[in-house]
Order: sequence, then C-alpha cells, then structure tokens
Amino acid sequence: TQNVVIHDKILQLCETELCTPTLIILNHLLDLVQDIHEQGKLDAALQQQSAVYLEKKEGMDIARVVCMQKNLHDMQRGTILYTHLQDKLAEKDKELKTMKLDLELQDRATEAKIAEKIAALVEEVYSAQRERDEAVMARLRLANEERDEAFLRVQRLEKSLKELENINPEENDMELLNRINNADTGIDILKNGAIILNRIHRTKERKKKIIAEEMNAVIEQRDAALSQCKRLEQELHHLKEQNQTSANNTRHMTAENNQERALKEKKSHCLAEMCLCFKKMTSYFFSLAELIALQQEKEAALQQCKKLEEEIQTLRVYYRLYKSLSEGMSLKNQPNCAFSGLQGREDAVTLTYGQIEELAAQLQQTRSEQKDTELKLQKALEASQEANEKVQKLERLVDVLRKKVGAGTIRTVI
Repeated sequence: TQNVVIHDKILQLCETELCTPTLIILNHLLDLVQDIHEQGKLDAALQQQSAVYLEKKEGMDIARVVCMQKNLHDMQRGTILYTHLQDKLAEKDKELKTMKLDLELQDRATEAKIAEKIAALVEEVYSAQRERDEAVMARLRLANEERDEAFLRVQRLEKSLKELENINPEENDMELLNRINNADTGIDILKNGAIILNRIHRTKERKKKIIAEEMNAVIEQRDAALSQCKRLEQELHHLKEQNQTSANNTRHMTAENNQERALKEKKSHCLAEMCLCFKKMTSYFFSLAELIALQQEKEAALQQCKKLEEEIQTLRVYYRLYKSLSEGMSLKNQPNCAFSGLQGREDAVTLTYGQIEELAAQLQQTRSEQKDTELKLQKALEASQEANEKVQKLERLVDVLRKKVGAGTIRTVI
C-alpha cells in the first residue's frame, strides 16, 4: 500500500510542470517504485506458496507416518506368514522324502517279483523246450520206423508184382477162380486173389465215373425240361392275354369270332400238349428215381465187394497163421505129429476152398447185379432221350402256334 501511495504522488509531480532532469529522476523513481511493487507482489506470492507448501509438507509427513505404520504392520504379518510357510515347506519336504523312499521300496519289490516271474517263465520255457525236443525225437524215431516198414512193404510188393507179371492179365475171372480152386499152395491163392481185387477196384472206378457222368447228364436234362415247362407256361399266359385283348376289341365281328374259336382250339391243343409234357416229365422223374435206386444198389454191391476183400484178407491172415503154426509144429514134432499136421493142413485147405467158392458165387452175383444196373441205366437213358425229343416237338408246336397268333418266336437252347 505504501508503494502505491508513493507511486501516485510521483505521478502527480510529473503532471506538474517541472524541469527535465527532475522528470528523468522521477521516471527512474517510478521505475524503481514499480519494481519494488512487483517484487512485493512476488514476495507475497512466495509467502503464500511457502505457507501452502508447509501445509502440504505437514500433510505429507502425516501420510508418510501412517503409510510407514501400515507397512510395518504388513511386514510383521508377512514375516509371520513366511515363517508359517517355511514350516509347511519343511513338512512337505519330509513327506516327499518319505514318499520317495516308499516308491523306491515298492519299485525294488516289483523288480524282485518281476525277476522271480522271469525266472519261473525261463524255467517253464526250458522245460517246454526239452519236452518238445523229446517229442520231436520220438516222432522222428517213429517216422524212421514207419519209413523202414514202408520200404519193406514196397520191396514185398515189388516182389509180388514181379511174380504177378508172369500171369496173363487178360484172363477171365472164371479162369482166375478156377486157379484159386485148383491152387495147392497159399502163394498161388494170394496171387490170384490180388489179381481179382485189382480188377474189382478198376471196375468200381469205371462204374463211379460212368454213373457220375450219367447223373450229370440226367440233371442237365431235368433242368432243361423244367426251363421248357416254364417257358411254355409263359407262352400260354401270353396267349391268354392276347385272347382277352382280341375278345375286347373284336366283339361285333364274325370273322374275329372265328379267329377266337381257332385260338380257343389252339389253346386247348396246347393245353393237351402241356398235359402230355407234364406226364412225360413225371415219367422222367420216375426214371430219375429208378436211377437213384440203381445207384443205391451199386453202393450195396460195392459194400459187398469190400466185404469180400476183407474176407480175402482174413483168409490171408489165417493162411499165414496156419503156415507159421505148421512150421513150428513141424520143427518140434517132426517124427511124432506128421500125420496130425497133414490132417490139419487138409482141413485148412478145405476151409479155404469153401470160402473161395463162396467168394466166387458172390462175385457172380455182383456181376449179374452189375449187368442189371447197366440195363436199367440204358433204359433210363433211352427214356430221357425220348423225353428230350418230345420236348423238342412240343417246342416246335408252340413256335408254330405263336407264329399263327402273331407274337413271334422265342427259341431256347438245351
């Protein structure tokens, strides 16, 4: 305020008329006063700022003290928690160590068990390998024994074949049977019996082949006849449909009525032919049944031949036994039991002769049955051929009828 008053007075002096030096001095004074005034303002502002700063500083110090107290409290709590966590970590470390020890013990126990199991398995494998080796050796021994036996059999068969080469294979069965009847030794009986058995086997194989071929042919013919019957039925159905359409379209025309009558007559003729065809088919199936019966008879004859073979084998065994017994008895009791040995031999020879005669009779019966079966097969084949010819005739008639009707022809190949 004092500075303001001084400034106002200096301005009043300047307004009055004064000399220039005084004016200059006054101007300097005014500048000084203004500077002082501005400095006073600055000092006041600084004082205010310092007061505010001091107040703020006091507030900041209080806040710092409060924060420090809080931080100390938090530090105390953190230390408590840290100690507590350290205790827990120590406990957990102890538990982990105990768990590791338990796991190591369990691993060692499992390794010991595994080692025991492996040892047991190795022992089982070694024992199984030994058993297998023993079994293989036993099988090899058996195979070697069987091989030796087979070689001996082959040698015997070669000898028998060499002996049989001297016999004429084109001889009749009756001549062979007469040889068996007139044979004095068992070797001759065995030779002739082997020839008869070979011929029986060959005839069996030939019969099997012939019957299989005939049965296949009969089955093919049956299938062809069935297909023809189906085709004829379809054609009849087609003719019926054509008759119906023609009847619907041509009711009022006399010429068409005549055609209908002709178609009806043709239809009746076709039906009659179909009936004949079915009758022939039934006869054909009866012939098939006869063929089956003949096959069964053939099987029975084969079984009889097998029985005869078995009987011949038993005769061979009896002869061998008789031969061995007779040789033993002759070595033991040559001077005392010669007459009794001769009588036993004569009895055995008579028995063999009787059995051979029975075998010859059975062979004759089988031959007669074979001839009967061959005749029946020939008759059945002839009947099947006749049926095929009649079926072809029926096909031709049906084709002619279809041409007359105007439906075209459809031929089937058998």
